[in-house]
Parts: sequence; C-alpha cells; structure tokens
Amino acid sequence: MKKNKYYLTTAIPYANADPHIGFALEILYTDVMARYQRLLGKDVYFLTGTDEHGQKMFKTAKEAKERVDKYAAQKSALFQNLADQWNITNDDFIRTTEMRHMELAQKFWEAAEASGDIYKKKYKGLYCVGCEAFKTEKDLVNGVCPDHPNPPSTIITLEEENYFFRLSKYQEPLEFLFEKNSEKR
Repeated sequence: MKKNKYYLTTAIPYANADPHIGFALEILYTDVMARYQRLLGKDVYFLTGTDEHGQKMFKTAKEAKERVDKYAAQKSALFQNLADQWNITNDDFIRTTEMRHMELAQKFWEAAEASGDIYKKKYKGLYCVGCEAFKTEKDLVNGVCPDHPNPPSTIITLEEENYFFRLSKYQEPLEFLFEKNSEKR
C-alpha cells in the first residue's frame, strides 16, 4: 500500500541574527508534528532552512563589517546546529543562497511569469523596518508597530515598484479545494 505523503516546513528565518526562542519553538513544534505523522504511517518530508537575502541581511552584515555571504553562512550554521543539537528530524535544510534553491526559484518565477501570475506595480504604504513588512493604520498602536516600538525599527512611508503574485486568479479553485477537503483540516 502506498503511503500518504505529508509535507511540512518551518518558516525560513533571516540569517541576520542568532536563532531566538520563537524559531526554536517553531522547529520543535514542527518536529513533533513530523514525528506524529510518521507514527500514523505517512511518508513525511520535513524542510527547514534560512533566508539569506533582503535589506535586513545586508544591513546587519554591513554593521558587523562582514561580507554578506560570510556573515550569512556563519548565522545559518547556528540555525542548522540548533536542529542537529535538538535531534530535529528534518529531511533537509535549505539556504536561499544555495544554487539548488536559486535554480528552482528561477524556474518557478519563469513559469509564473509565463502564465500571467506575476505582475508589476507601484505600491505605497506604511512600512515597519523591524518587521520588513507593510502595515495598515489599524496594525499600529499610537502610530508605532507593536512588535518594534523602539528605534531604530521605525514606521516609514515607503513607495516602491514591485512584483506581485496574482493570487486572485486562483481564488475559486482554492475555495473549491478547501471546501472539498474540509474534513481533512
């Protein structure tokens, strides 16, 4: 009998700092779920890793007076060591700077672009430097990000041209899929 496949992944945190308790809990909880699914007889694939791109990565490496690739490798190793030290049962650890990741990301991009799923437009909004995320007025407390209330993490107005994924194209098929499989949630 063929085993049901079960895929799990953690978020891939920025490798701009040492692992913190939030990631430690996330990888631990994901490991518990992976072990449980294996006990149920499922063919589990458990992935974790680190993201080594972005403004925060560049800024932190520059402040440490390190080359970004060297700094990212040092910090990424701490995340991988955490998984090893805790005997986490992940099947793979991926770094976004690895060639295998870059090649597959490029293939995904090209396929999404060819099918019209990617579009470019300008966007302007409130941006939390600490979260590296856009916020709405209702997300803020007294005009400040509740997760990053102290400088240097501040809210700025940012306007940029960016690429977006046309998720709305898949709304109906996804709703159908979720409804059809509601008992599996």
